[in-house]
Amino acid sequence: MLARPTDLLMLLALVASLVVPAGSAMAGDPPRLSDPNNRIARSDLTGLLRLRFLTSLDFPPFNFADKWNRPAGFNVEIARAICAELKIEAKCEIQAMPWEELDPALDGLRGEAIIAGHGITKELRSTRAVSRPYFKFPARFVARSGFAARSTDMDTLARGRKVAVVEGSAHAQLLKVWFPEAEAVALDDEAATYSALLKGEADLIFGDGVALSFWLASPNADNCCGFVSGPFLSDHFLGDGMVIVMRQDSAQIVKALNAALNALEEKGVYREIYLRYFPLDPFADGIGMPKSEPRERQAERPQQSG
Repeated sequence: MLARPTDLLMLLALVASLVVPAGSAMAGDPPRLSDPNNRIARSDLTGLLRLRFLTSLDFPPFNFADKWNRPAGFNVEIARAICAELKIEAKCEIQAMPWEELDPALDGLRGEAIIAGHGITKELRSTRAVSRPYFKFPARFVARSGFAARSTDMDTLARGRKVAVVEGSAHAQLLKVWFPEAEAVALDDEAATYSALLKGEADLIFGDGVALSFWLASPNADNCCGFVSGPFLSDHFLGDGMVIVMRQDSAQIVKALNAALNALEEKGVYREIYLRYFPLDPFADGIGMPKSEPRERQAERPQQSG
């Protein structure tokens, strides 16, 4: 059975409680996930009878039910845009079902692709064909609005400061390796980290940038806080990103989807969809950080070989 990463389920719990009207996203640019110099030749899909995307309705803002109980969300919009780019709208379908039914439905030939929030794992790669990543989750620092950033270097800013982080999370591991001089304040969940920052029990929060963006844009935050420095990406700690999942015999479809995803970025369609579903750009520059590309660092892994 395919599984969503734990961090994504934690994000779901937060976003479901912090719904922000669509269209309120602040202008910004999502990170480029494709190489503009890497041109993928399109597969010939003329013989394709159907391209049915399977999704669930339990992962807002990526996939959920709208007020008419129809599939909606970032993932659904990406699927529709792919079909439009490939000019196969008449052959495209989107069907929603419970998460636990997605994998059996794909194997039972009731769909050709799953777009529901899967992250890449070794198990997934060994059993499925996958698209290139179409979304990545950055790690971010957040501070109260009065935070004085006297440096653009986050190593310096975090040194000796109390940083609230969810105990046992990927972000806790990343904080320990990348920012060893920060004083980690390990807490039970995201809500506890927000509370610690507001009460002055922590100087910073370190966590998922998407979850934090929804909290910062919510009435609960009441304009208290903001991002500090820039976004951090790590395939090792945070995963390779979300992908579209297909059966292993789907090489032709994988090639077509990757070509379409690249085209959506080049034409600005991806950015338009991105801005509709995020109340505050999770990759936006923070306090003390000039505009730059997302920061990706190679973490030291002394206990890992290979």
